[in-house]
Amino acid sequence: MAVKMNWKGKQVTEQIAQALVDAVTEIDLRIETAAKGELYEGHGKRFGTLQRSIQGASGRLEGTKVRGSVGTKGVKYALPIHRKYKYLTIGVEKVRPMVPAIIQKHVKRASGGS
Repeated sequence: MAVKMNWKGKQVTEQIAQALVDAVTEIDLRIETAAKGELYEGHGKRFGTLQRSIQGASGRLEGTKVRGSVGTKGVKYALPIHRKYKYLTIGVEKVRPMVPAIIQKHVKRASGGS
């Protein structure tokens, strides 16, 4: 008796890729929030301009890679302040332990798991 299989490899690959894009977007937003929290009066924050300039981009698929980014834009003094207080690096380090759970949550949701 032959069993007929309906291969959905391409569809599953696309679903997982989208889940990973969503996961990277969430990770970037969490890093953005954590980095902003590292700036406060007397610790890199004066008027809030630098804090408002920290932005995480939406995750994106580039070929077979999922990419995201978090950074500042349009603030000339961002790098000297980062060198002194490491606000972006600390933001990454605070979120790093959560990354596997975030990815698992998005992949599970995409695969129909509970």
